[in-house]
Amino acid sequence: MIRPARLAALLLGVTTTLAAFAPASAGDGKSWKFDVVNKGNSPVIEFRTQEEGEWSENWIENRIEPGDNVELDFETDEGKCTVRTQIRFVDGTYFDADVDYCKANLLEIYTDTLLWKAAQ
Repeated sequence: MIRPARLAALLLGVTTTLAAFAPASAGDGKSWKFDVVNKGNSPVIEFRTQEEGEWSENWIENRIEPGDNVELDFETDEGKCTVRTQIRFVDGTYFDADVDYCKANLLEIYTDTLLWKAAQ
């Protein structure tokens, strides 16, 4: 017969072991998610990040119209926090800026600048 205290210890050990091998879920805070708001006057058609001197593929499928808010996600929390980010508008103008994605939870796009705000 297993004593209740021993059974509780065994169950705790099994639960801890299962938790260690369980896949991370999207809601567990293990990725850099952030909102992007277009506060400019022109639609945004490209959002790219730079790694090792190379620009990524375009993160957005559709335009981000003035006033629109979209959520983007790195789907990881590994790597350098500060990432060069490029914004391109429908008229061909663009700019890039550094963003600390370890802290940023909101990016505001203006005509010629990108502001990021940390979670509060």
